[in-house]
Amino acid sequence: MVRRQLRVLSTLDVARTQLYHFMAIVIAGMGFFTDAYDFFSISLVIDLISYQFYDGQMGSGVQAAISGIALCGAVPGQLVFGWLGDKMGRKRIYGVTLVLMVVTSLASGLSLSKRQGKNVVTVLCFFRFWLGVSIGGDYPLSATIMSEYANKRRRGAFIAAVFAMQGFGNLAAGIVGMVVSAAFTNSKKSNADYVWRIVLMFGAVPATLTYYWRMKMPETARYTALVAKDAKKVASDMSTVLNMHIVPEDETVDDLARHDQYGLFSVEFLRRHGVHLLGTSACWLALDITFYSLNLFMKDIFTTIGLLKLHQGDDPFKRMIHITALHTTLVLCFSLPGYFFSVAFVDRVGRVRIQLLGFAMMSAFILCLAIPYAHWTDEHNKYGFAVMYGLTSFFANFGPNTTTFIIPAEIFPARLRSTCHGISGAFGKIGAIIGVFGFVYAQRHRHIRSMLFALVGCNLVGLVFTLLLPESKGKALEDITGEMEEPPQPELEAAAVAAADYVHVVPV
Repeated sequence: MVRRQLRVLSTLDVARTQLYHFMAIVIAGMGFFTDAYDFFSISLVIDLISYQFYDGQMGSGVQAAISGIALCGAVPGQLVFGWLGDKMGRKRIYGVTLVLMVVTSLASGLSLSKRQGKNVVTVLCFFRFWLGVSIGGDYPLSATIMSEYANKRRRGAFIAAVFAMQGFGNLAAGIVGMVVSAAFTNSKKSNADYVWRIVLMFGAVPATLTYYWRMKMPETARYTALVAKDAKKVASDMSTVLNMHIVPEDETVDDLARHDQYGLFSVEFLRRHGVHLLGTSACWLALDITFYSLNLFMKDIFTTIGLLKLHQGDDPFKRMIHITALHTTLVLCFSLPGYFFSVAFVDRVGRVRIQLLGFAMMSAFILCLAIPYAHWTDEHNKYGFAVMYGLTSFFANFGPNTTTFIIPAEIFPARLRSTCHGISGAFGKIGAIIGVFGFVYAQRHRHIRSMLFALVGCNLVGLVFTLLLPESKGKALEDITGEMEEPPQPELEAAAVAAADYVHVVPV
């Protein structure tokens, strides 16, 4: 088919890497920094919450609720804000998610109740749910905005760089937890109530700092041209962004508007992208079962193995320092390098190959933990367990944890891009919820080894569904989705068939 051209989009595709690319990475990335900080900081302070309100005897069900409630909120957040991003524009909804994130981060730390004690945990869970809604909304919008601003040569690296801020947010959670705990060491044990609140509230700081720049960022050219159909607006916005004069292409944009465009629930979407949406959703679900169960319950896993020695009568601040120190070490040594490798190689190796490699290597290393599980529980082998655990984290990040974020932002048409990314991500968070509550069940019944085998199965499922996905490396978004192809013209096709009837092939 013939492909129609919008010069402004072609210009974005071939633009050299310049300041506005890095501005977009920072603006979108700081939101993701906050997302990760808020998601993972709860696993570090839950020990203090247990000490403060449950005398260190928090039930596994309560622990799962506190750990998983934000994930429950992320599911509707991704679906609703992803859909709104396609209906109302990426920029407008982007600001809403940030404001909600700031408010709920602060409210989580200020959780109070008329009856002090366990009721505070109920209030905390309420605000954590809405925090999850805002974080969920940030996923599809950040990925879509970065993909639509990027040039085609480095688009994967730019989206991966935004996602890599998850690693820095995870690292910051450990550092902030360690610093705040150290500041309260040797103080009254009742001050533990201040520590967990300060750690949770800190998540509002980076989000607040980027609000002005997020609101100043113009709407993406692809949304304005292909969805809003405003040729003058896209020319004006991109003239500012690219620092060059761009002529409005009213005729081409009007031509795009005249053609029927299929919707999410149409047969045409099912024919073109149904398999792709199945692939992105299934891969993200499989990945997050593993990723969140291993990350949110790191303390419990390493306590079981004996690498983290926590006793009932220990000083709560020193316990917190031990937990955050181990967390920070693992992030620095394994998680962050995985993100860096993804940024460096995603546009060279390709998204699909990296995802296949990641799922395969995660399966291999978790098998190395599961098969000789009794071996790792020996006092002398606990550091080997930590290395295997860390390598699993490395290949999650240099693998499907990054690519499941990138691929849905590239392979769906602009008018459905944010929605489909939100659907894919929502399935991921459903997987995370399964992982959280599944781990609690496994821990309660001493089935950690069985859980590890189940995680291997999840990774293999993700590997198989990855085969449904197209490679998007180095291609323009419109070439991947086919959304600017000229529709077939019946009269021309009929003429071509009639002409073919007069062709007589003479054998040689």
